[in-house]
Amino acid sequence: MRSLHQHQVIFPLLAQHLNELLSGYILQDAFRDYQQSVLSLVFFKGKENISIQVNTECKTGLLLFSEYAVSRDTGVFPLFKDLLGIAVEKVEVHKHNRSFQLSFASNQHLVFKLYGPLTNVLYYAGSEPKQLFRSQIENDKRLQLADFNQADKVVENIQFTGNYFVWETIEPNKSIVLNFGEQIGTCLLQTDSIFEALNYFAKRYLQLHVFVEAQYSLLAQYKQKIKREKAIIQGASQFFQLAEKAIPFDEIGHIIMANLHLIQGKQTAVILYDFYRNQTIDIALKKDLSPQENAAYYYQKHKNRKKEIAIKQQQLVQAQSRLAEVEQIYRYIGEAQFLKDLKPWIKEEKLRVQIPLKEKFRKFDCQGFQIYVGKNARNNDELTLKFAHKDDLWLHAKGVSGSHVVIKHQQVQHFPEPIIQIAAAIAAYYSSASGSEWVPVIYTPKKYVRKPKGAHAGQVSVEREESILVKPQLPFQS
Repeated sequence: MRSLHQHQVIFPLLAQHLNELLSGYILQDAFRDYQQSVLSLVFFKGKENISIQVNTECKTGLLLFSEYAVSRDTGVFPLFKDLLGIAVEKVEVHKHNRSFQLSFASNQHLVFKLYGPLTNVLYYAGSEPKQLFRSQIENDKRLQLADFNQADKVVENIQFTGNYFVWETIEPNKSIVLNFGEQIGTCLLQTDSIFEALNYFAKRYLQLHVFVEAQYSLLAQYKQKIKREKAIIQGASQFFQLAEKAIPFDEIGHIIMANLHLIQGKQTAVILYDFYRNQTIDIALKKDLSPQENAAYYYQKHKNRKKEIAIKQQQLVQAQSRLAEVEQIYRYIGEAQFLKDLKPWIKEEKLRVQIPLKEKFRKFDCQGFQIYVGKNARNNDELTLKFAHKDDLWLHAKGVSGSHVVIKHQQVQHFPEPIIQIAAAIAAYYSSASGSEWVPVIYTPKKYVRKPKGAHAGQVSVEREESILVKPQLPFQS
């Protein structure tokens, strides 16, 4: 059974009690927040106050009542100024509709239209709407006051029993329900006061909404974390499979050294006898290197591959450990029942968001220049797309995965060659080619770096570039 808080049956009851309560009260203040999600109306008569709030944060209209004046916070927008200082004459329900109106002198009215996500409050001077609580609902600007009284229609026959009940249901999903007594889950409140019922229902509904939103957000975040760790594990596993099938680079070096007499200068490839496997093998050569230098090149690649395998093994172990941890947290979040159960991860996310952008990256101070380095793919995107200025110098190890590096520009000053070399060495160090003796690094002003549509985290395209060959190393870190 759905909740009756916006069912047609509730509004004659509410209008009757509001008429008894509000008649003669003067509208003292009316304002909304800038998100157009909460409207506050404050009434007074003598020393007594009554406040009504309409809350639409949950894609439904929630009514809250209090016996004190709701005060303005900073950042609110005043409404219905022409009604301030005027007393409520009567409260009437509209025929066969989910709406009612507060009537003031001079044919002025506040209409409460409780239509789920289209809930609104409209100010009428005569028959035309003059101002809306939620001005983004365009159709409401054309509603005539007479439109709210509708013809009789067949609706679900629900009889008021003298009491209001608020229930918490679990199946099919957790929800808060207001009705007249039909048992549905656990009873949270039974009262004969419509104001107490609507207040309690609204507060519990808002609490559940905040919990569900927080749970949904956290589950989405940890689902992405699980996806990233699985991608790292899959990438490492594929690397090991390919490395296991590939011919070891040192064996290729041995084959070249055993056949130096068959290799001529300037060749880019050669077919030699592979005495390890008793078959021929196609070997790619660098034409600018001698046969001995090509063999040395493959021996160096063998050393680099051993280092790369060690790095990948470490990454795999770390990713597996992180995956187990985030999967456990994901299950805990999914099983949570209360907001307090989610607070450790909500706090963690708030702290992460509150960290100033420039403090999210590795930083080096070199000869008066600041060099920033991304820590991972998403962090690379933040560095390049959100933090870097168009005149900063952007660097990245060429043709391999690695960190984005940015040298912050200074006014009326070019980037000195020694600073570019230092930043390039950092980019090489924080790349998958860090085990190589020399690494090519590209650099360009950040304004020539773009994020292609549909690109993965950390992936960018570079329109123009220069390159430099450096040894991977770090300077003194500040």
